[in-house]
Amino acid sequence: MTRILSEGFEMGDLVGYSGYTASINGTYKRSGNYGLYFGEDYFYLPFTAIAEGYFRLGYYYISGNATTNRYILIQWRSGTTVLGYIKIDYLASGFPNVVVPGVSSTFGTTILGAGTWYLIEIHIKIDDATGEIKVKIDGNDEITVSGDTKPDANATFDNIFITFSSIGGVGNTLYWAIDDLALNDTAGAVDNSWCGDGKIIVLKPNGDTATLDLTPSAAVDHYTLVEDIPADGDTTYVESSVDDEEDIYDLAACGLGEVIITRIWSEARAKDTAASGLKVALITKASGGAEVSGGDITLTNSYTTKVLGAAELVNPVDSAAWEVADLDALQGGPRKRS
Repeated sequence: MTRILSEGFEMGDLVGYSGYTASINGTYKRSGNYGLYFGEDYFYLPFTAIAEGYFRLGYYYISGNATTNRYILIQWRSGTTVLGYIKIDYLASGFPNVVVPGVSSTFGTTILGAGTWYLIEIHIKIDDATGEIKVKIDGNDEITVSGDTKPDANATFDNIFITFSSIGGVGNTLYWAIDDLALNDTAGAVDNSWCGDGKIIVLKPNGDTATLDLTPSAAVDHYTLVEDIPADGDTTYVESSVDDEEDIYDLAACGLGEVIITRIWSEARAKDTAASGLKVALITKASGGAEVSGGDITLTNSYTTKVLGAAELVNPVDSAAWEVADLDALQGGPRKRS
């Protein structure tokens, strides 16, 4: 599996991220309950350096009146060095423009107008001679830059930086939103090319099962203590000091219709109250199958760790694609580890 990240902001927070001023928003979202909102803001997505990858995001322009050098930018960088970017210039009617600094500048023909969600996909390959920056809008080829895509000595990129530019003048603020992000590299047999369209939703706990080993913070159903989005910190919780104790919860029905389900994963917010480097693993359990555990995640003494379970591309019970009925019968929860 070579999916580097999938992010729909459905936990209602930005735990696990740093270097941002953009904010969670419940009004401007492409799917689920939340998107990420920008004014004069920025957002930083770091990852292990790669020379080639495929990035996807839903993009929505809200409003604004750009003046001199007022752009929206989607940059791929090595550290803080910009290796290339898409510039969406609303002074020039919102055409996307792929720029490799000092090398090339190529415009598209699709106006990314206000009030519409667009799916932007980008293939980024850094190379002196055989590189490529290819952009698709709503699945259609928009811009292709081939050849030299390496403006300096950096042969890899390790972050996506989404921001605005106000160089050379001032103007009215631009407002926009993003959602349903994904990034693939090119290694492995799957998730090694275009991410394709994708929408991310959350299934919250909505019932207890017979497996309830953890200690609740109040004498109520356990699931009611862990269903809050955004998470409410130390207000309600379940906890344990015993290895391999776990809670398993029923999850809410997904409410989906005729869709293709490409992956599921679990996500939680947790901390180690003893500050001793303890761990948690997240469990999923498909109907008729065994529990599937994600890796052990080391916690800190604050809710700053983005706890992720295993990403599962197929139902482990039958090794077939996930179906709506599978999701509607899915269970999951946390397991204490050391």
